[in-house]
Amino acid sequence: MNSEVPSEPLGSRPPGVPQRELDEHSKLALEAAGVGTWTWEIVADHMIWDRLTHSLHGLEPGKFSGRPHDMEALIHPDDRERVKAEVAKALAVGEEFDTEYRILSARDGSTRCLRARGKVVRESKGRPIRLAGAFWDVTDRKAMEEQLSRERFFLRTLAEHMPDKIYFKDTESRFLWASHETLLRFGTTDPAQVVGKTDFDFFREEHAIRAFADEQEIMRTGRPLVNLEELETWADGRETWVSTTKMPLRDEEGRIIGTFGLSREITEKKRAEAQLAKYAEELRRRNEELEQDLGMARELQNALMPRLYPCFPHGVASADSALHFAHFFTASSEVSGDFFDILELSDSKAGIFICDVMGHGVRAALVAAIVRALVGELKSVGHRPDEFLGQLNEKLSAILKQTEIPMFVSAFYVVADLAKGLLTYANAGHPDPLWVRHAATGAQATPLNHSKRGPVLGMFADAHYDTSELPIAVHDRVLLFTDGLFEVEGADGELYDQKCLMRAVDRRANLNAGELCSEVLAEIRQFSAKHEFDDDVCLVAFEVERLGGEG
Repeated sequence: MNSEVPSEPLGSRPPGVPQRELDEHSKLALEAAGVGTWTWEIVADHMIWDRLTHSLHGLEPGKFSGRPHDMEALIHPDDRERVKAEVAKALAVGEEFDTEYRILSARDGSTRCLRARGKVVRESKGRPIRLAGAFWDVTDRKAMEEQLSRERFFLRTLAEHMPDKIYFKDTESRFLWASHETLLRFGTTDPAQVVGKTDFDFFREEHAIRAFADEQEIMRTGRPLVNLEELETWADGRETWVSTTKMPLRDEEGRIIGTFGLSREITEKKRAEAQLAKYAEELRRRNEELEQDLGMARELQNALMPRLYPCFPHGVASADSALHFAHFFTASSEVSGDFFDILELSDSKAGIFICDVMGHGVRAALVAAIVRALVGELKSVGHRPDEFLGQLNEKLSAILKQTEIPMFVSAFYVVADLAKGLLTYANAGHPDPLWVRHAATGAQATPLNHSKRGPVLGMFADAHYDTSELPIAVHDRVLLFTDGLFEVEGADGELYDQKCLMRAVDRRANLNAGELCSEVLAEIRQFSAKHEFDDDVCLVAFEVERLGGEG
């Protein structure tokens, strides 16, 4: 079996150069290039391989049998029929043979890829008698091509299916390449309609100038432009918004040769933001109007509270009045459902009314305004607490039943009759006031709870209320209040309740009405975790300075 390079010359020999020397030089050059030579003597059906061709096929030199059938066995099964067909075609009609195929290395079983090129030698009648050529390993090149092909596939898939618009431009901001979505954005699917053009071909001049300036700055500085939200004005007058990121495009040596970018459609987002801003401004304006309305409502509500206390008898100086008053009022919101009023029933008889509407805010304040109006209407029966609360309940129930939301009002009404030295009162589900009695042994606070507490106002139209009586003396004080005064939470979670309130009043029982209210309020604020009241608070107190007069 002969495995040497064939002795036939493969080309003309230069003058003066021995054939053997020329063959050696050619052999060294081919081996240095990793190229093996082969010859197939077709008539003898015998192949001749050089040493490198053996090595390329994983064989030791001289181990190839020379039989074409054994050569076929080394070709990967998936490539054999194709290679045989290409050889047959070259022998039948051509002169050149050029193919690539995979082999299963006889050395280690690994798969390699070889390139084979050859030339058909024919006799005078055209019958092929020899096929001679060369082999070289292209495994690394094929792997690189396959890797590049995969990367191109991934990039093409990304560019074709990504909703964002991707594009590349040269140093003059001419489009070099545009993704499918970018083409659609310009109203085409034909790259020729975009490549080579600039933004000036699609947009209004002012937008195109800005985009061009941005890209020139990116190329000048090498700094990217990231997530720029820009308004695009198209040549046909349309306006769209995109979030754009543009980067410098560099060649393999790092030189900037253009830009590339990605634009994300945000038109609907910007429209939604604009609409939201419009709604926010409208809401701000309406809130401002509401705050103004609430401020006015608060002023009106405060105006409804007694500012100047009545004097008894009528017409005397406040310092000479038989009754002295003090009060405190605060709302947890702009307006409140707490309310009090003082009725001048006669020169020696005063009616003091306090109420607390369920809930807070505007709804409670409106009900409180209704109650105040009804209280004014019922002044004629104000000398009888049971009748006063009964008629007030009847009228309020008739109004509240017309609303879909249930409402009720707790209230307390007391009449101080200075001529008789008598307190008469009735309770409509309200916290019991405190009566600070003046006695020789010292003042002491007592709840005004000597009669059955009636139902709250507005719930039952036919509710019944009882009147209770107590004698009063000079320097007696009465404190009426809403539940916000004592339902206060401290820093440790402890509640300031009615018992705490009564003890606080007891400790200050010798103070006059104004001082008593001021110090009790200070104590409760100090106790509070926030040093303020969380609920609406209304407190009104009166002190008997003198008895007598006509009722």
